[in-house]
Amino acid sequence: MSFSTDANVLLYAINKECDVHQAARAFVQQLAAKQETWILPWPVVHAFMRISTHPGIFPSPLSPEDALSVMEDIMRLPHVVCVGEGNRFRDHYRTDVLDLHLRGAAISDALVMSILREQGVTTLYTRDRDYLRFKGIDVVDPFA
Repeated sequence: MSFSTDANVLLYAINKECDVHQAARAFVQQLAAKQETWILPWPVVHAFMRISTHPGIFPSPLSPEDALSVMEDIMRLPHVVCVGEGNRFRDHYRTDVLDLHLRGAAISDALVMSILREQGVTTLYTRDRDYLRFKGIDVVDPFA
């Protein structure tokens, strides 16, 4: 069994101005201590980097060096595996986009979920309720 996190969970863990910052920080520390495989899709890494360094989006943007350091600390954990699109990705992606009639920002969600499904991930931790439309992976809000 394996799990994954969306970028928002990681962003809450570093955003001291967020109402769930302490809970997110503790949650990410718990995930870091787990032995279960943590699948980290490259699009999640990219989203974290884009948002955490953007002064128009993130309240206290990180420098590129600091943002990369946060991600590298996670990626160095022995149970973390960074993944991208593989051989079966196209089938999962096509099914999601067409069956769910996705458009706009939802296309990015399909990218992440298709990668996770291809990797056999069972749980995605996120506060983004848009992921609930996808089947085959339990979507859990760790702060609910």
